[in-house]
Amino acid sequence: MRHGSLEEYMEGSLLSPEDVRPFPLRDSLGFLLVRTALKLRLLGNVLLQEAGEDITVDQWGILNLLWEADGQTPVELARRADKDKPNVTRLLKILEDKQLVVRKPDAKDRRSHRIHLTEAGAALKDKLLDVGVTCLERACLGLSSQEVATLKSLLNRVYANVS
Repeated sequence: MRHGSLEEYMEGSLLSPEDVRPFPLRDSLGFLLVRTALKLRLLGNVLLQEAGEDITVDQWGILNLLWEADGQTPVELARRADKDKPNVTRLLKILEDKQLVVRKPDAKDRRSHRIHLTEAGAALKDKLLDVGVTCLERACLGLSSQEVATLKSLLNRVYANVS
């Protein structure tokens, strides 16, 4: 497989080679994205602990998907969470142990099962969504709603470019 030069790669884009060189690590897009994601995850976990919940951000994410549409398969949850199936399986086991979700056989496919919220899992929705809002408000402090919308749009475009 032939790899083109930076100039060929950038041809037709808005970036020029001068825009990306020199390449100081702490100013690179990848570094900034990872650093921000790690700090945002840490903040979310701290806020969940402060709210008295024994839930992590990753577990919160799975619950959130089930609050949107209960009864999904693990494969559907993995796809929607952008996580691999083994990671989602591990998270589901933890949520089952906490009695927040249950697995039920799929009526249409005996080989599969669907994940359903328990009453306890459903009851956490409002409280945990409030924690999520608090986390994002803190993360976006000083940004206008238009800037937040632009940031989301740009991040989705970068994601599409690398997918």
